[in-house]
Amino acid sequence: MNRATLLNLFKQDLGDLLETIDHALAKPNRDPYAEVDPERRPHEHDTRLLFVDELLGHLGWKRGAGGNVLEEARLQGATTKFMDYVGVVDIAGKPLLLVEAKAWDKPFVSARAGGAFASEADLIVATIQHVRDGKSEDTSPAIAEWHRYLRQVEGYVRTLKEQYGHDLPRAMIVSGEWLVVFQQPTKTFLVTPVPDDIAVYRRQEFTARAGELFNLLHRSLLTQDAPIPLRPAQLGQFLELVDVAGAFRGVHVHYDHKGGSSLFTPRPRISIYPAVFVVRHDDVIYTVMDNNTPFNLDYEHDLDGETLAPHLHAIDARSTALLAACVDELGGPLPSPPLGAFPGFPSDTMMRTLVGNLPEANHWFVATGNSSHFLLDEPRVANCRFHTWADCGAEAIGQSAVSVRSVELRVFFIDSQRHHCAHQVVQDRRAGKCLINPIDSRTCCQVCAFLDHCWTPAEKADLPCGQ
Repeated sequence: MNRATLLNLFKQDLGDLLETIDHALAKPNRDPYAEVDPERRPHEHDTRLLFVDELLGHLGWKRGAGGNVLEEARLQGATTKFMDYVGVVDIAGKPLLLVEAKAWDKPFVSARAGGAFASEADLIVATIQHVRDGKSEDTSPAIAEWHRYLRQVEGYVRTLKEQYGHDLPRAMIVSGEWLVVFQQPTKTFLVTPVPDDIAVYRRQEFTARAGELFNLLHRSLLTQDAPIPLRPAQLGQFLELVDVAGAFRGVHVHYDHKGGSSLFTPRPRISIYPAVFVVRHDDVIYTVMDNNTPFNLDYEHDLDGETLAPHLHAIDARSTALLAACVDELGGPLPSPPLGAFPGFPSDTMMRTLVGNLPEANHWFVATGNSSHFLLDEPRVANCRFHTWADCGAEAIGQSAVSVRSVELRVFFIDSQRHHCAHQVVQDRRAGKCLINPIDSRTCCQVCAFLDHCWTPAEKADLPCGQ
């Protein structure tokens, strides 16, 4: 749908929404369990349901499963903070729009008694500077509530920038009666606030200024989404060679937890699809895959016993061909930075991660960098006895060996196989560290491509492997 059509649709939908709200507010019995009060206005939760959720939908944002809006998104620092809504780039998870919702009857921004400012934007700028100077709300240019609102948003913007490396493109504080948009939040809250970067709206202005709201907040204006996945020949529609910061190999993983007959204990199956993650300079990630036929993760048997080598070779050949196709389409070699430069997939804490959850359960994207798989054929430490439960002695996990693949325990590689770890201390230490734990909870760290990303050098040296 082109921009003109989207704008016209937004104007129409916004008008309908405001009309619906007017009808809802006119009902004296909106809450059948409360006394009739024609002056009562919705609290914050009602404001979200009645107005903010609908407004975001009309602006091209999708909430819920498979959507591009995180609700109550966590920011972890000295204390955990929760942002009401964060609109993000699909898959990459880079934040695009922060929305803080306030109750319907919360006051519009106004100066403390005796204060005079040329505009509401000027007042907001003065208050932000007051916040940045560490001064109290008792002496703030704005009323206390707005001092707290701006201090709250300043904290979010600062954490996103300093802890997560994100420059937030837009931020908004909204109730049903007013709306304030920060067009350059990082600059406004962390560098130099200026009135021209702040747009202020009252409800009676929403319809007349709908075009401005569209240009500032519509998803299509804040990001250029690409299909997921892209075929190599589609890359040129979205970026040029000079736009590419790096190309990272990786895989798409599907864990089938219902393998086998329903009459018996399910046996997991893991399907691997090679992928290339092409990263633009602004950290937007384009996921490239060219074949919907997976490779099943499993050993094959040769004269020396079980081996994962044929599976790994097949993945590597497809991955190499896929990367070459991307090079051909963009007309030159693609930068190949180390895996640590990968911008990361989204998580509910806004942290960057090399393993990204897809909307469906048991589906992941895994970035592996210059490697084509997250597994190695052989452990880095030879002749380690801790692949076998019985050889672990008192340090063995649980009461018995895992002799069959298990969905409940998330064990794919079983006892005595060289990709399996049966050591309780390693299992305890890796809790909260292991990136592939949702795929397989007992994979030996010495056969995983993420060993150096999960463990510090000191922690690696302290592992019991090979003893």
